[in-house]
Amino acid sequence: MSYFSAVRLFSIVELCLFASLLAVAIGGYGEHAELLLGWSHGVGWILLCCLVGWGSTRGVFTWVVFAATVSPAGPLGSTLGIEWMARRMRRQPAAGS
Repeated sequence: MSYFSAVRLFSIVELCLFASLLAVAIGGYGEHAELLLGWSHGVGWILLCCLVGWGSTRGVFTWVVFAATVSPAGPLGSTLGIEWMARRMRRQPAAGS
């Protein structure tokens, strides 16, 4: 699995975790679940920011994707940015074709 694909998958997992946190917090399904999901999302988001930042310095991701990741949009911003990059990479013809 490439670095791009691994971070792409982690971004989607982090987005699902964030959505779960929102559902539990808004629905009032329990403080313990909210605490567990909150810490998991917080640590996951920091790790995601580090992974995308490191990938941006290596040219795997654009700095726009990094900016979307560290923005208040968080995992939603990173997932949208990474999916935008994946779509652009599919549209570009292969070098030497």
